[in-house]
Amino acid sequence: MIKKIVVMMMVAVLVLGLASFSFAKSHEGIKVGITFMTTNNPFFVAMLDAVKDEVEGELNGQVIVSDGQFNVAKQLSDVEDMIVQGIDLLLFNAVDSDAAEPAVEMAKEAGIPVVCLDVDAAGPRDMFIGSDNYQAGVLAGEYTAERLGEEGKVVIINGTPITSVRNRYKGFKDVIAKYPDIKIVAEQNGETNLTKSLEVMENVLQSQSEIDAVFGINDPTALGILAAVESAGREDEMFISGVDGSPDGVQAILDGTAMAATSAQNPAKIGRLGVEYGLKILDGEEVPEILPVPVELITIENAEGFSW
Repeated sequence: MIKKIVVMMMVAVLVLGLASFSFAKSHEGIKVGITFMTTNNPFFVAMLDAVKDEVEGELNGQVIVSDGQFNVAKQLSDVEDMIVQGIDLLLFNAVDSDAAEPAVEMAKEAGIPVVCLDVDAAGPRDMFIGSDNYQAGVLAGEYTAERLGEEGKVVIINGTPITSVRNRYKGFKDVIAKYPDIKIVAEQNGETNLTKSLEVMENVLQSQSEIDAVFGINDPTALGILAAVESAGREDEMFISGVDGSPDGVQAILDGTAMAATSAQNPAKIGRLGVEYGLKILDGEEVPEILPVPVELITIENAEGFSW
């Protein structure tokens, strides 16, 4: 009986292996286009590396990369160029969720599946894979409320008009709204990057004499906030939380700076899932419309050894 079970298990493993080989073989040499809102962010670099590992490393395919540079018109033009180059699959990280619709429609009209990564987009995209960004905001909000003892003055540095940013913002605001003694004293748009966030936080510091906590919509934003706070000599006055779990963000936490927490994502997993589900769509398989990827809060207690 035991021998029979072992033989059956070996057959099952062989069948699964052959199916996996057949699946990969059928997509060998695939050409994948991936467009980012920006490539000047370690989060997207990690995602791109994972996509390349899957496409170029496993499928002997080609990855065509576009840096949208936070410019809707450029991203649209880049998608058009990718279509001309004959891509089989488009992985799409939108500069602007609403304004992305023409690019999505263009790809779909060309018969190309569109899988949105990290940021959802308007239009007939096939599916969206991204972090549970609402929960990322909730985690930051709960950490802020608990550390403040449910009272204090909070600043929010928001970002670009994309679904991930909107959902983080809503998650954070929904938590803070539960505590009437926590006041949001300022909100500014840091445009989701370090340089602009530093600049707007400098202005906030000049206008607000008392700040207890700051929420940055992503880690580059939080690091820009940190730079402004340290330059003003006010790092002992407040703490900062972000979203990403980036190497620089985690290191700032480990270094004991005013950056105290980040809701960590998994960009490499998002990239791998983008390829996996894109191939399923090409094979005519049914896929979920939305696939959320869990997040976790990183603080000084668990930052050591964490990485994407």
